Amino acid sequence: MELLKVYAALLRRKWIFLQAIVFFTVGAGALAMVLPKRYQATAKLAVESSSAELSILGEMDLGEMAQSLSGSSDDMQTKISLAQMRPVLDEVIWRLQLRDSDGELMMAEKLLVPGIDGEILAQPYVEIVQAQGTNILLFTATSETPELSALLADTMVEVYLSVTMETAKKDTREALTFVQGELDKLQSEFDIALQRVAAALQAEQVIDLDAETKAAVGRASTLVGEIVTAEAEMADLQAQIRQIQRGNEAESVALVSPGSIASNVQVRELRGKLTELRLSRQAQLLDKTPKHPDMLDLDRQIASVEAEITLALREQHELDPAVENLQVQFAGLLQRRSELVSAVQATVAEAGTFPEKGRKIAELQLTADATQAIYKSLLEQQYQIAVAEAMTVSDMKSVEPAKAPDKAAAPKLLVYIVLGGIVGVGVGVGLVFLFEYVDDSIKSGEDLRIVWSLPVLGLVPVYKLKGPTQLIHLLPPTDPLFEAYRAIRNSIAFAGVDSPIDILTVTSSIPGEGKSTFCTNLGICLANDGKRVVIVDCDLRRPTQHKSFPTLANDRGVSSVLSQTMPLADAIQATPVANLSILTSGPLPNNPGRLVESLRLRQMLQELARSFDMVLVDAPPILAVGDALNLGRASKGTIIVVESGRTTRRMVADLRSRIDGSGFEPIGVVLNKVDGRASGYGNYRSYARLYAQRPADAENPKAKGA
Repeated sequence: MELLKVYAALLRRKWIFLQAIVFFTVGAGALAMVLPKRYQATAKLAVESSSAELSILGEMDLGEMAQSLSGSSDDMQTKISLAQMRPVLDEVIWRLQLRDSDGELMMAEKLLVPGIDGEILAQPYVEIVQAQGTNILLFTATSETPELSALLADTMVEVYLSVTMETAKKDTREALTFVQGELDKLQSEFDIALQRVAAALQAEQVIDLDAETKAAVGRASTLVGEIVTAEAEMADLQAQIRQIQRGNEAESVALVSPGSIASNVQVRELRGKLTELRLSRQAQLLDKTPKHPDMLDLDRQIASVEAEITLALREQHELDPAVENLQVQFAGLLQRRSELVSAVQATVAEAGTFPEKGRKIAELQLTADATQAIYKSLLEQQYQIAVAEAMTVSDMKSVEPAKAPDKAAAPKLLVYIVLGGIVGVGVGVGLVFLFEYVDDSIKSGEDLRIVWSLPVLGLVPVYKLKGPTQLIHLLPPTDPLFEAYRAIRNSIAFAGVDSPIDILTVTSSIPGEGKSTFCTNLGICLANDGKRVVIVDCDLRRPTQHKSFPTLANDRGVSSVLSQTMPLADAIQATPVANLSILTSGPLPNNPGRLVESLRLRQMLQELARSFDMVLVDAPPILAVGDALNLGRASKGTIIVVESGRTTRRMVADLRSRIDGSGFEPIGVVLNKVDGRASGYGNYRSYARLYAQRPADAENPKAKGA
């Protein structure tokens, strides 16, 4: 939608728009007065590490611990999250006995996010934020009383500091307890180790065994040499055994060594039998196929003999005398090596008696030394942990307690009123658009052309003149309202270029659209140009033309002429406007529709057309009665008056459907009572009014735009 159309729509629906603004503004103000007051108090908590603490820990070679303590205050968001954890909130709720509307202790989440109901009922809640550009945390508490808000903020800070300190010391206390327990155990173990060393020194006799040790070393060297020689011979025997075994493994049915054939009678006999079977098979292949039963039987016999040969060779290899002989020699050498090793071990054992005693004493001493070193290390750790526990202080401290506020922070009347006004503007615009969407009334020529493509002859703005009537005869000719009728007059003249219009019917769709006033003013405009004009009031049901001027009477008129009770010339009445006459309706007949349809009415209009330059027929509304259709057929042209903002598209569509079957075509439509600002024509009207102003016009009555 264009901005101009939006502006026009707002002007048309200005009362709806203004009512929405007033309603929401007043409602917001009333809500601000009704809602419980909310008070806010803020406690400040500074996050910083102690420089004295860091320097002391650094001098005690506890730099890593100092670094961890100094870095614990960097992450402000982490501290805010820790302050919002359930243990802290539950402790605050328990201390202050904060309860909900049901009398139950508040949920921890409600202390951070009260929700809409909490905001409305002013339930207590806390907001924790970091002051911009600082290491200060702001604990802002909101509640329904100033005292509770200050107490809630201070309690929140106190509980958070307490929980933080307890958490910081918890780890060091647990570590100190563990170290103390380990020290008690190591003390006992160290005492036992010292006692064992003393007992070993007393029980063992330690002497100088250097010469005996050297002799033992010489004997051990000789025995070691013999062991090496025996191992070499054993390796040679193993090589011979492997060689013989590889030769035996190479023998098979297809390859039998001459030695095996000569020494093994069974193998020799089986070889001969296998040869005979193979020769027999070759001979029978000359007459028989390989799948012949005899051939298959020979194949089974050959396979059986080959299996027996394989088994005989395996038995021969397992009982090979050469292998057995070599294995006996290998067993003897293995026994010899074992004896030599035992001799070496005995010599070493004999020569190492004193060193073994010394080793045992050294092991005991080493155990005692190790226990002592661990004990010293734990003592040092105990000292460090104790120092760390003593130096562990919170890196946060309360720098400013909360102060009970003097006035409520919310709801603020001015803010609520402004917000209500903003919401009212939004709702008002929405309602205007909604009404515009459902409103199908004709407001402009564009709206009319959507339903009916009749030309728009002109626009008559909504106006209000001084006096009992709304006629323009007292206006100067340069007045914009007069100019509007003059433009319509010109449009009528252009419509009758080919066939001059001397009888013009003015009608509308429904009553109250201003067609009678329009007809009178159009007659005034035409008469002002020097044309002789007569207005015929053919609305024989609800006539109004006799009310146009005080000098007119309705005791004679159209009904008198049609009923032949009075001549036409006598029934016409003059008006204060030069060249303008009016033929009123006269006494209302019992059957007005019959009179309108009569031939005498058409003859009367023709007679008037011969006497006047223009005959304007004020006809009834078409959708009310059918008289206007008969009058339209009896005239040279018909004008449809459509009230802007009242006549709907559906009415115009019904009007068109009735006229389409009546046998005549209207020459155009006139939009009446057009609100210039609401329809987008306001600028044109302003320009016309500005252009029409003259010094001499100051004393003349002027139309007032509505």
